[in-house]
Amino acid sequence: MGISIFKQLKKIDQTYNNWSGKINFRKLLVVHGKVKPTAVSPEYDVRITYWQNKPPIIEVLSPKLKIRKGKKTLPHVYHSDQLCLYYKDFNIRTDFLADTIIVWITWWLYYYEIWYQTGEWVAPGTHPERW
Repeated sequence: MGISIFKQLKKIDQTYNNWSGKINFRKLLVVHGKVKPTAVSPEYDVRITYWQNKPPIIEVLSPKLKIRKGKKTLPHVYHSDQLCLYYKDFNIRTDFLADTIIVWITWWLYYYEIWYQTGEWVAPGTHPERW
């Protein structure tokens, strides 16, 4: 059955003081948090939308992610604004969002900032075509 959304929220609350969430009547977990990849980075407001046993939807709410001059789209996103964080590395049945997804959001934003300055997506990974 997997980790319940109640346990997911509890782990996030225990792990991060700058993230909070709510579970609605449809058993949908919506979590908001702040991410600052480096000391000179802006603070990003991020939302994770998660139904148990389904891939999470990750969106940066602010500041708005910008497309680098000379590029047509943001790299490694779905539907133009949902972050693509992993290929098969997240197991929806056994992994906590707090231990994986939130950490990966920080890394994604770190690589986004490098991409925005250089035009190259330099993130490592086993599936570079997905990064």
